[in-house]
Amino acid sequence: MKANVGAIELTFLGTRGEIKIRSRRHRRHSSLLVHYKNTRIMIDCGADWLGQLRAIAPTAIVLTHAHPDHASGLAEGAPCPVYATKETLNLLDRYPIRDQHRLALRKCVTIGEVRFEALPVRHSIRAPAVGYRVSAGNCSFFYSPDVAELRNVSAALAGIDIYIGDGATMRRPMVRKKNGTLIGHAPITSQLGWCERAGVRRAIFTHCGSSIVRGDSRQVEKIVRLLGLEHGVDARIAYDGLTLPIDPNFRFAGAVRGYPQVANR
Repeated sequence: MKANVGAIELTFLGTRGEIKIRSRRHRRHSSLLVHYKNTRIMIDCGADWLGQLRAIAPTAIVLTHAHPDHASGLAEGAPCPVYATKETLNLLDRYPIRDQHRLALRKCVTIGEVRFEALPVRHSIRAPAVGYRVSAGNCSFFYSPDVAELRNVSAALAGIDIYIGDGATMRRPMVRKKNGTLIGHAPITSQLGWCERAGVRRAIFTHCGSSIVRGDSRQVEKIVRLLGLEHGVDARIAYDGLTLPIDPNFRFAGAVRGYPQVANR
C-alpha cells in the first residue's frame, strides 16, 4: 500500500511480546518504525534486534521502557540518538549508548519532523513505562505496547487517529497490584473501552501474547474485530512487516467482516 502524501507511514517491525513461542506472523519483539518525510524513528528495540539496526537505518530510537524485549537490542550501542525517560536511561547505564536524550513526562519534543509526548502508564515498578502521543502534520496516534492502566484516558487519547496498544491478552486480565500499584497487561477488551470513552474509532494491537501468537490468525482477527464492534472501534491485530499509512481519513483495508488485505512485506 502506498502512503498518502503527508501521511505518517507506520511499519510494525515486530509484534511478539516477551514469550517463548513464535509464529510466521509474530516472530520478533514488538517494535514500530515511524516514517515521515526524511525522519525514520524506531520505537523500542528489544533483544531480537541486536545487530540489526544498521539494516533498519533509523534516524533515532525512542524507548517506552527498559525491559529486555524493548531495550536489549541496544546492548552493543546504537548508530543513532536514543531518546527515553531518565528512569529508563538510568536502568540502561551499562549499555554503550553514546548519544542519549532524556524525555520529560508530558512535554512535547520534536525528533526530526515528528513530535513525541511521553505519558506515564502503569505496567512495571522496576521498569517504569510510558506511552507516546506521536504526531506529524495533521496525523497523530498513541503507542503503548505494554500497559496495565492508562490514567486520564480522555486527555491521553484526545484527538488521535489510531490507538496502538498491548496485545498480551484478548479478554483475560493479566494485572495485579504490587505496593498498591497496578502492574502487568490490560486485556484488549479494557483498552477498547478506553478508546470508546475517548472517541477513538480505530485500534490495532501489537506485543502479542501466547493466545494470539499460537492461535489461528483468521479466528483471532475475527474475535478482535467483534470485540471492537462492541465498543464502536474498528480493531485489528498487527503482524510483523505490516505497513500502514496514517492520516486523518485513515481506514483499515478490507471490510469489517473480512480479513486484512494489507500485504505482509
